[in-house]
Amino acid sequence: MTTPITRRTVLTSVAAAGVLTAAGMSPAEASKSRPPHRPGSPVTLTIMGTTDLHGCVFNWDYFKNAEYDDKATNDIGLAKVATLVEAVRLQRGRKNTLMIDAGDTIQGTPLAYYFARIAPIIDGGHVHPMAAAMNHIGYDAAALGNHEFNYGIPLLRTFADQLDFPLLGANALDAATGLPAFKPYVIKTVPVRGERPIKVGILGLTNPGIAIWDKTNVGGKLTFPGLVEQAKIWVPRMRASGVDVVIVAAHSGADTSSSYGDALPVPENASTLVAEQVPGIDAILVGHAHQEIAQRKVVNLATSREVVLTEPLRWGMRLSLIELSLAKVAGRWAVQSVGSSVLNSNKVAEDPHIKSLLMADHDKVISYVNTVIGRCTAAMSCATARYEDTAALDFINLVQSEAVRTAIAGTSAAALPILSIAAPFYKDANIPAGDVSVRDVAGLYIYDNTLVGITFTGAEV
Repeated sequence: MTTPITRRTVLTSVAAAGVLTAAGMSPAEASKSRPPHRPGSPVTLTIMGTTDLHGCVFNWDYFKNAEYDDKATNDIGLAKVATLVEAVRLQRGRKNTLMIDAGDTIQGTPLAYYFARIAPIIDGGHVHPMAAAMNHIGYDAAALGNHEFNYGIPLLRTFADQLDFPLLGANALDAATGLPAFKPYVIKTVPVRGERPIKVGILGLTNPGIAIWDKTNVGGKLTFPGLVEQAKIWVPRMRASGVDVVIVAAHSGADTSSSYGDALPVPENASTLVAEQVPGIDAILVGHAHQEIAQRKVVNLATSREVVLTEPLRWGMRLSLIELSLAKVAGRWAVQSVGSSVLNSNKVAEDPHIKSLLMADHDKVISYVNTVIGRCTAAMSCATARYEDTAALDFINLVQSEAVRTAIAGTSAAALPILSIAAPFYKDANIPAGDVSVRDVAGLYIYDNTLVGITFTGAEV
């Protein structure tokens, strides 16, 4: 039987993770010694954040059929994050914390794939494991990531309906009306004893590249203008509504760049530009780039105020903490200082409540990915695929070519030669000699990208 998580185990985990008060007290000491708020004194507010969870609930590698491990000894999964979150809440005070995410939640592992394609949540009413885990943790809001659209808008809408918190996307617009297709922002109220509450506005921004990467799913239905452009619309509206704090959850990297070149007029990674060019933002939880940024301060060009950026790596490896100090100025709450840091999830145990909640789903997927689907006469590896020809990538190209050949059969393009290109996304992928399972094949190409066939002429080349 699973042992329930207790206050003692959470406090022990928090101490191991290095979550200590400024005075160096233990969480238990801090919780006992924390005096009640006195009117007129400053208030500290903590915003916790994750990003790029990519379907990771447990510290498990479905492709290797073993616990996740890497050279940096990272751990992954919401079960680990849950322990950190509860520890921070115990230390900071539950009412003084909020929990947000910056997107890419429902794609990335066989667990996510299973409930999108094998037993889709859109059919049977089963709650998506990521929804169940995030609801248990108690998220307050999450931004849309580009991979949210991989399985189509209907499945995304089903997932959104299963959440106890809103999915935000101020720059995901209905193509017909030009209005937000998802909620742009949410306002959370933080109570303060003896005084008016603090209003925290959370704005969600997603990636313009969705228009290219998931054109099949969103073309003619949704448009994705730039992050800066939409933030300039919504941040003033949030401020005008009376919010005291503005936090942005942006599925867009901190270092300005675009993988799609000039195919779109707005950049893929624009979080720093948002901080620089849009007045009124206090902090940005960054996503998409899979980087670890404990704290980066960017000066807003209009106000000269510093905006804090933080990014908690990926897959639940880290938890970002945004710490804000607020004081009353002319009768209103005003942010006096902002800082951020990250906690490492490899310092804590998995939350047994989430294990109990989702172990049946986990076991079902393990059984699925270990199903034998064929045989291979010789082993194939992707270890050297980045710098030399390999049978493993040749196999991917063969499958892609045959799929396109089948799709164009009977058309005017049927006699054309087919060229295929594949990326070595996962260098640890191997097809063994002998029995081949679902996980062996899935490991060859770990992203649910859309196969596209393009007809072109020699002159165009």
